[in-house]
Amino acid sequence: MRRAATTALLVVGLAWPLAPAQADETVVVPGTTFPTTSTYLTWFGCESLYESGEGPVSTVVLDDDAPLGRRAAGLDQPATGAAAGPVSLVASVAGASHDLSVRAAEGSTGVAWVWYLAPDMAAGEVWAGRADLVAGVDGWQQLDPATASYAWSRVEAATGAVRETVRPTTLDDFTAERGDGPGYLLSGMGCDGQAFALDRVRVGIPGAVTTYDLEASPVTTSAAASHDRVTAGDEVVLSGASTDASGRSMGSALVLEARPQGDAEFGPVTDELVAGPDGTVVATVAPEVSTDYRWFFGERPYADAHWSPVVRVTVEQPAGP
Repeated sequence: MRRAATTALLVVGLAWPLAPAQADETVVVPGTTFPTTSTYLTWFGCESLYESGEGPVSTVVLDDDAPLGRRAAGLDQPATGAAAGPVSLVASVAGASHDLSVRAAEGSTGVAWVWYLAPDMAAGEVWAGRADLVAGVDGWQQLDPATASYAWSRVEAATGAVRETVRPTTLDDFTAERGDGPGYLLSGMGCDGQAFALDRVRVGIPGAVTTYDLEASPVTTSAAASHDRVTAGDEVVLSGASTDASGRSMGSALVLEARPQGDAEFGPVTDELVAGPDGTVVATVAPEVSTDYRWFFGERPYADAHWSPVVRVTVEQPAGP
């Protein structure tokens, strides 16, 4: 997750040029790393955007009931007073959708913010709208902040000083009266400190809505052999390691599988082996015939099951007398 969106960044962001999407699309998010700068996960204050508090502990959770796919992001706030969820930069806040699906076993309270620049605003001013969000305990629920009633304030962007307050109203009604403009849409849960899961984040305008499906993190497993050609019965050390998208060692336990020459299928050679301090799993074999080996990474909450590339050890029979 990215660090909390600060008000300074929000103001700078309003000047960014945006290329509007041309059609609806679905984007798969690996873990909690959104592949875009216009929508991402962050944390922010529940009562004030100027007090963001601490960020959440984030994990990828396996959930066959998730709205999309089989996984979701698990978010656990360390204390009350801050919310975690998506923030989106949009060229036009009027009519923009930014709904999200959440599941909170104990229920959870949250907040939605709209932070935008209307046409008639003085330099350094923005409109800030705040609305409460609530998730019950009834499994996955879709929350639609765009339909909420917001309390509005015209604020000095740099300091948060309030220059005007306006009666609560919906985003559509407010922009119809005060004008539209570019801005940020923020929505999140966890204001009460309750953990929750997040999936199916949608943002955009009719005909150009992007749906984000939070799924497994990419993991790569490698394989290597100390020798690729041996005499029958000689020992070979096989090593494997799993890394995340950045190349950092995952330290995951792996199962070694083998397919001796003449066999059609791979079969397990070992039980799951624990990685050493360097994140590498090691096994010693002594093949009697040429054999293909690979490492198996079993399904985890954060990643799908997969296999390493195949390593072939060619076995030469000892010369006769």
